[in-house]
Amino acid sequence: MKYKQLLKEEKTFVLIFALCFLSLLRNLFIPLQGDEITYDKIANNILMGKYFQTSYPTTIAPMIPFIVAFFKIASFPTLSIVLNKMFFILMTFFGFRFVYLFLKQLKVDPRIILAILALTAANPIGISFFGSLYPEAMVFFCFWGFLYYAIQKDSTGNFLKMLFLFLMLAMTRYLYLIVGVIVLYKFYKFYKANNQAKFTKLIFYIIAFSLPIILWMKFIYNVEHNNLSEISYFNRFKTDNQFLYNVKAGLGIIKHHEVDKINGIPAFVSLFTPVTGLRSYLASLLLIAGFAYGYYRKNNPLGVKLLSLSIFLVMLGFILAGTGFSRYWLVLVPGYFLGYYFLAAKFNVKEKWIVMAAQVLCFIYIANELRLDVIILNRHL
Repeated sequence: MKYKQLLKEEKTFVLIFALCFLSLLRNLFIPLQGDEITYDKIANNILMGKYFQTSYPTTIAPMIPFIVAFFKIASFPTLSIVLNKMFFILMTFFGFRFVYLFLKQLKVDPRIILAILALTAANPIGISFFGSLYPEAMVFFCFWGFLYYAIQKDSTGNFLKMLFLFLMLAMTRYLYLIVGVIVLYKFYKFYKANNQAKFTKLIFYIIAFSLPIILWMKFIYNVEHNNLSEISYFNRFKTDNQFLYNVKAGLGIIKHHEVDKINGIPAFVSLFTPVTGLRSYLASLLLIAGFAYGYYRKNNPLGVKLLSLSIFLVMLGFILAGTGFSRYWLVLVPGYFLGYYFLAAKFNVKEKWIVMAAQVLCFIYIANELRLDVIILNRHL
């Protein structure tokens, strides 16, 4: 069933998506804050030929600053911000399309796919960040596009699309280099499935695609090695006993010195509640155990294996990096809900009850977002 026809038959989900989109638009009226200001400052300096925040080089991942710089209109700064945010909302839409196509390829029931998409769209953290200048929209688009092409047949075109999205993903948030394990796996499969001529051609394309990344890595090495960086993601790895310290912070045992509250595992629960900043170790561990057990099945198809591997690699990466804000988990939300669907299926819960529960939860989220819409718009209009 095509998704357009499916939406015509599922009016409740259409209403959910429409209300979520309206709440998402409130971001257009919110001034830049936090990291958004940093990206905007770097974007201004990019237009003057310097990758600085203010006075010195920075090694912040370049994708978002360059996108912000692309939409810069010096005489209309407000319009620049609006265009940027609309672009990221568009990227979110295409990310949702990739999620749909990916789950459809796994032969998940269409109504369950809509339920997963609706829960992702209504997610309170998603409403706050998908329409902002934070990297979440771009990461979401690249991650699910990467996974979609990773489960397609082993052709040169599909591999290059996957590789391109992987490189964009890594240049948006460095931590996602960890899913390069899947790129290596697909590279091996391509080698086994194709002749020498196609393999040689692929190597040429890989080198061409990778040259900008190699040059960027050289830039990072020079700046970090000579301690020239004004603002850097890599500072967290320069403390004494850095590995143990970061792991403790990533697990949520301690608060990392660069943030104002405990993150990591205890922050996981706040991804599923409308309560801002909620932290709970027990609730988070139960939620993590729930989706993980859902994925523990015999004879999982390749797509499910790659998705579960990606989720656990990324979560492990956050722990090792000593981070894990609630918004960092956002890109993985459809994967979490798919795990919960598999868990419910183990207990023979009928799909109609799963869909109904998803719709109820969505309307709870939406009710809270409508309240926030009024507060936010009254504050900024």
